[in-house]
Amino acid sequence: MKRAIFPLPIFILPEGYTRLRIFEPRYLNMVKTALKNNTGFVLCTFEHDTPFNISAQGCLVDIIDFDQDDNDVLLIDVFASKSVQINDVYQDEEELRHGLISNCKTPYWYSDKNKQVGEHFLLHDALRNVFYGNPELNLLYKTTNFNNLAWIAARWLELLPISIEKKQQLAFETNFDNLLNFLHTVINNEFA
Repeated sequence: MKRAIFPLPIFILPEGYTRLRIFEPRYLNMVKTALKNNTGFVLCTFEHDTPFNISAQGCLVDIIDFDQDDNDVLLIDVFASKSVQINDVYQDEEELRHGLISNCKTPYWYSDKNKQVGEHFLLHDALRNVFYGNPELNLLYKTTNFNNLAWIAARWLELLPISIEKKQQLAFETNFDNLLNFLHTVINNEFA
């Protein structure tokens, strides 16, 4: 299926939420079309060295809320419903990117087998504290899944102040145990 694509210097994984500021006419039209047709759009990481600055993968996002800020800029809250592979990208006359998307199962560790929090309760507790200590983040997330370890790891990757390149490496090029060791080291100062 064909979808509009919005490349940004942000990182989001399935079941993540984010707030976007929309002000360019091409993206305002994208939001209008997505709402009118109830289709969503693809949010992907901005890549400097690729055609149209599109990464190979992204997330299909649904618009769940919208508002305006004090400067009349459109604010939209989106939910990443699933990972998608992006192919056959082109630009229309407004320079809005489009592409064919298909489902993909990345990151590979984001699966049912990695649900149990178990001995990783420190990652769980620390993330819960971040949410409760940050009212804007807590309000943005309409649903949370603090009992799912893969969900916890994904949210940490989104929130950590590390480069997008490092986030992509951890999400797509490492196994789940290595990711968890990294998170424990960074979040809880634990050394495995």
